[in-house]
Amino acid sequence: MYKLNNYVQHYDWGSPTALTEHFGYANVARLPMAEVWMGAHSSASSRLWDQGEWKSLAAEITARPIAMLGQVTYERFHQLPFLLKLLAAEKPLSIQVHPTKLAAQQGFAREDSLGIPLNHPSRNYRDTNHKPEVIYALTPFKALNGFKSFGKIAQAFQKLEWDHPAVKGFIECPTSTQLRQLFIACLQLAGEEKQQVLTRLLQSTDQQEGVITQTIQMIAKDWPNDCGLLMPLFLNIVDLRPGEALYLAAGTPHTYLQGMGVEIMANSDNVLRAGLTTKHIDIDELVANVQFQEKKIEQLILAPLVKGNQFQYPVPAADFSLSILNLISSVELTSEGLPQILLCLKGTLQLSSARQHLSLTLGESIFIPANQGSYTLAGQGQIALATVGSMVTPTDKVSLSEEGKRDDLCDFKM
Repeated sequence: MYKLNNYVQHYDWGSPTALTEHFGYANVARLPMAEVWMGAHSSASSRLWDQGEWKSLAAEITARPIAMLGQVTYERFHQLPFLLKLLAAEKPLSIQVHPTKLAAQQGFAREDSLGIPLNHPSRNYRDTNHKPEVIYALTPFKALNGFKSFGKIAQAFQKLEWDHPAVKGFIECPTSTQLRQLFIACLQLAGEEKQQVLTRLLQSTDQQEGVITQTIQMIAKDWPNDCGLLMPLFLNIVDLRPGEALYLAAGTPHTYLQGMGVEIMANSDNVLRAGLTTKHIDIDELVANVQFQEKKIEQLILAPLVKGNQFQYPVPAADFSLSILNLISSVELTSEGLPQILLCLKGTLQLSSARQHLSLTLGESIFIPANQGSYTLAGQGQIALATVGSMVTPTDKVSLSEEGKRDDLCDFKM
């Protein structure tokens, strides 16, 4: 078992205080601290403490793949297939979509054949992997995710009173095809027409109330001239309570607006952007990857499998699995031949095996190699446990309304 030293990403949308106040991460320069990466991503691998020195987790996995990953994980993925993060958003992230694995493989090969360097600003595909994600809320957490019902989208654009053929076409015939045309029309807004539409949108929020108005006004504080301001008219506005989790599938437009959480995803950096960014936006490639389908909020929020004090958030992806464990005494765990990362969310815990004894305090993380076998976790606190998942969609989900309030799982304030 190995203590980890993790890379902090100082993206502009991050909070300069949240990760320090809640997890003790030093921030002498008072920079925005957006994400803490726990894993073996090629651009920012964690380091592990071994034999008196810090070593790259990615390098150690390369040197000892079977011991670190296990035979099954190595044969299927040839790498640690997941990336665990602590995330603290003070400002909105970019509106984005992630490709399917097939689209990523084809897009990567196509851009390679064109000779586009991996680090070029116009590059869409950085690797050949998909990027399903889960965000588990530690504080009240606001996000946009998935297209709301077509009727609600039509109603929102009717109130906007924008005289455009795509708007009229969708209101008269709210289908996936018409939604695609309306989405493109919004992304292509430029010049005087863009200014007129955004001005009308912001003026309308001065005369109306409700969650859409509040969300647009919130985004406008940082992006007053961005077409992403129109996205709350399209997308579900999701307010997670602490202890709730949200799934973000391939082809689904989404963004995080504010809050702190634990995020887990497939080990990929493929992002196709649609707004709220100064980075490259490839409208054609983006639209080719979007699934223009209605998504109910109830379909997006994950109901956990509850087993005693363990809450597992199952997803239809084999790359990862996330569980939250609330400990009041000791518990026997096993690596089950799979790699694990443990992140301490509360308290101080002790890990013991036949060969080792390690402490795990607030904000610290530990890598458990696949060959570890059984170990004991003792103390009082809470951990996030990340490991490799399975391609199943459980049918025996237990509603937290039956097992207890979601707010009992985590009570951070932000």
